[in-house]
Amino acid sequence: MKTANQLTFTTYEASLKLKANDPTKIIFDNIDWSFVHSLVKGRYSPQGAEGYDPISLFKAQLLIYLGEVSSDRKLASALCYNARLCLLCGFNFLKTPSNATFTTFRHRLGEEIFYEMLHQLIAQAIVLKVIIGGDTAIDSTHLWAYSSKFGKKACSCKGKCHCPRDYSDMDARWGAKSKDYMFFGYKVHLIVDAKSQLPLDVKVTPANRGDSPQAKPLLKGATERHPEVKMDSSSMDSAYDSYDNYRFAIEDIGTAPIIALNRRGKVDAITAGSLYLSDDGTYTCLAGFKVVYWGKDEKRGRLKFRCPAAVGKCQCLFRSICSLSPYGKTFYLYPNRDYRLIGPIPRGTNLWQEKYNARTSVERAYSEEKGSHRLSNPRVRGLSNVKTHVYLALCAQVIKRIGTVTMEKLARPQPVLRPVRA
Repeated sequence: MKTANQLTFTTYEASLKLKANDPTKIIFDNIDWSFVHSLVKGRYSPQGAEGYDPISLFKAQLLIYLGEVSSDRKLASALCYNARLCLLCGFNFLKTPSNATFTTFRHRLGEEIFYEMLHQLIAQAIVLKVIIGGDTAIDSTHLWAYSSKFGKKACSCKGKCHCPRDYSDMDARWGAKSKDYMFFGYKVHLIVDAKSQLPLDVKVTPANRGDSPQAKPLLKGATERHPEVKMDSSSMDSAYDSYDNYRFAIEDIGTAPIIALNRRGKVDAITAGSLYLSDDGTYTCLAGFKVVYWGKDEKRGRLKFRCPAAVGKCQCLFRSICSLSPYGKTFYLYPNRDYRLIGPIPRGTNLWQEKYNARTSVERAYSEEKGSHRLSNPRVRGLSNVKTHVYLALCAQVIKRIGTVTMEKLARPQPVLRPVRA
């Protein structure tokens, strides 16, 4: 594994012409890249021909996601004649990598190494106070697969048929963004710092996976990898309205979940007004009869009660009106409903609404990643390759923000110190 490049005379001459205020140069100069060697040393053999410096290859990949070039092939071509890009990456101008080298580099490292690189860059953003913590937000976005959504017929049937089809991307799945919008591909689940709109953790799944189950691993990942970042609240839309998410956020993470209510399910019988709490502490139906406890559903976290007339506990004149089913009417209570309906920050208060408004930060983060860092254009197939694509896009966003903050500090006028006269 090569760890440095000796500058040729041509590259040295180009370095003299490279402007000090070059945006990409400022970004690369303000990042400590030493972590790359420690992460990738296990992926290189000490034997064989000397390759390229992994830091240079990593920087070259980031050039695509910073908007300098649009693909590996164009990157390899540009490095052959563009001394500026060679100098920024640290390549020898007389020996630059081919586009196949970049593909080999991504496969050699794998998604796990790029995931670790992302968190190393996030840690540097935290040290530089670019990410300061406080409110966070969680949401998902969709990525169309780099594959035909119709697939290819694997049968010999003539005309339309329902036989299984072959897809060039075997990991991609159909998912629903809304009831009117279906897509074929993947989902990116992100937790971001609301102030900086930078990621704290990310998960990538096939499109048919739900949003709600990803909240817990995102919160856990952000807390374990960056414990120095304090998370006061975490805002989410109604897709994450799950009792497990409330309990995990409050009890295990210590953050206030700010989640919009999902009116489509998990309606508590008392909240809905079909069950009452009597003076002696028992639950009664509308007719005033004590309902019969019918066990606990551990998987759904709810208690089940049945109509007393249906199980022979009483005679009720309203049974035929209440429910036409011979099983009788059922009632459900969710023991943790206080977390959902009240929580550390009560619903309906100005503070709750202020925290919930921070949810738009993750939407703005996705807009920036798709618009400026090619997140919505994964020209790769397979879940592992798509994960690498997502991690590189997020790495570019983090280092670009570090460079922006650095440039703002340099442009800020410094106070002039004057000698104090005696």
